[in-house]
Amino acid sequence: MDIYQSRLLAECIRHIEKTSPSDKFKASYSELSLVGAIIKRARLADLRYQILPTIEHLQLLVKRFYFLTSFCFVLLGATSASQLLITESKQLNFFWVFFLFIIPNILSLVVWGGLYLNSRILGFAWITNISLSVITLLDKLHVKLSNKQPYYLDLFQFYFEHRFTENMGKRELSYLSHLCWSCYLFGATISLLMLLATHQVDFIWQTTILTESTFLFLTELLTYLPNLLSLDVPNSGDVINASIDLANAALNKQDIRFSWANLLFFSLIFYGLLPRVILAFTFYFSAKVKRNRFNLNLSLPYYVQLKNILQPLSSRSFIKDPDNKHNSIMDTIDTSIQNYNVDLFIPLNTFPIAIELTQVHLNQANLHRESYSDAHLINAVDHESQYEIESELSLLKPVEIAVYVDIQRLPDRGWLSFINKCNKKSDRRIYIILLGDENIEGNKALLAKFQDWIAMASRVNIPAQDITYLINKREVKYE
Repeated sequence: MDIYQSRLLAECIRHIEKTSPSDKFKASYSELSLVGAIIKRARLADLRYQILPTIEHLQLLVKRFYFLTSFCFVLLGATSASQLLITESKQLNFFWVFFLFIIPNILSLVVWGGLYLNSRILGFAWITNISLSVITLLDKLHVKLSNKQPYYLDLFQFYFEHRFTENMGKRELSYLSHLCWSCYLFGATISLLMLLATHQVDFIWQTTILTESTFLFLTELLTYLPNLLSLDVPNSGDVINASIDLANAALNKQDIRFSWANLLFFSLIFYGLLPRVILAFTFYFSAKVKRNRFNLNLSLPYYVQLKNILQPLSSRSFIKDPDNKHNSIMDTIDTSIQNYNVDLFIPLNTFPIAIELTQVHLNQANLHRESYSDAHLINAVDHESQYEIESELSLLKPVEIAVYVDIQRLPDRGWLSFINKCNKKSDRRIYIILLGDENIEGNKALLAKFQDWIAMASRVNIPAQDITYLINKREVKYE
């Protein structure tokens, strides 16, 4: 199972469990990263939910849908081209064929480009709905898994929203659009080749409001590239002889037919088919890269809850430096909470940091942060977010830093190491904001933890007056 398949499985598990992840899938997750732990749990959960066959079935449906769509557009292109030659006069208006196949293709490219560059307009809702309707029909024509899989309908809806909307929809639908046009033009080209190989037709032009000079100019434009490649294409004399009045009287008619056929196939291939094929392959590989880079949104409430199940605060640290002698160290430090700052003043533009906060406490920290800073509050939950914090500190070089932490989290050497990295400048001031849900007064267990934090903070030269404790929405004064 590749990385994308594993992450997609985790997302399907999330969709099944909604907002309440199950804690029944016991295993050792402590040595893994959060994403690794989620993927390991997803594989264990699949032993119960049995959704991998459903995912594979849905992916197969998409492949069949693409194949069926391609086949239909090849037939449509072939049928459109064959209708042009089923005439009693055995004459073919070259410029009409060109405009019929190339001009709509160019116009659709312009429309697609405008939609693709404007993300607000590009919804492709109607294409998505049509695609989903066809896929649903294909599903009904095959043996469904819905009788065996109770989550089939939910997974069906989730997978196609994931594939054709916000995650990869822009690339997938662009690929589908270029694939359809490629097949249409390919069918038209093959049909014309077979018909011209078995039928003799004269290429003509006719008009009511245009002049002969107009067709001469258009032919010069179309024959510029073929002439560079030394292909046999019509010249100005051939254009004059292709007039409906002169076509039957022209000499060396077979050579003229061959030159017009060369130009027709060159135009269909190089001005129509080739650009579409290149774009189709480009977006096919772009969609594939997007799938390989698909990441889980760990800020979702589901994953925040799952993190607390897989890697509880008491047994994890995003810095792997556990303090096995924590209790003895804390016991040897004489600490007091009498001097901690109940009404801590935090200067404006202080840089905020959060350390392994749950979603509830992260919301509480964000409310507190809004009063003194517009900076984004980064929650350090893994090495990537820790590196992001260190990069921001190196770039912004703030003088003051506010660190939000859950009072229930045990302060260890990992925390101490991280704070030391944040406190490289000797004149930098760090404030500690402890978050909790209960009063300290009269709570001996909470009081002990608070003393531990004050003791640990003193080891990195953070005085007690720069530490405060917030309960829910407790108000704090600011400068």
